[in-house]
Amino acid sequence: RLVNELNHLKEKECQNEKEKAQREVVVRQLQQKRNDVLNKQSSTEALLDASSRHCVHLENEMQDSRKKLDQIRSQFQEIQDQLTATIRCTKKTEGHAHKLEVENAMIRKTIKKQDDQIERLEKILQRSSLMLPVFRK
Repeated sequence: RLVNELNHLKEKECQNEKEKAQREVVVRQLQQKRNDVLNKQSSTEALLDASSRHCVHLENEMQDSRKKLDQIRSQFQEIQDQLTATIRCTKKTEGHAHKLEVENAMIRKTIKKQDDQIERLEKILQRSSLMLPVFRK
């Protein structure tokens, strides 16, 4: 009976050893899985951190681009205003130039009339100076 009990205890001890070995294998597998998960988590956190930094960098670039765009819009508006003023001034100048051309044409006509009148008067004067000796006698 003691021998049976001893054998039974030995079998139980052997079975316990097997179960212990199996538990150790399971523990090692779980530790490996945990290490893999931690490594993946670490990699993921590093990627997330890099993505976050990149996102901040892109947001800064976008703000800079918006500022530049606002400056360009402002400069464009100034140029457009200057162009509008220049066009207005050019039209005014063209109007003045046309008015001066009309006045110039009228002055030329007047000068031509005066030239013609002077020429007639000179002819009259020449005739009258030719007639003067006749009248003196």
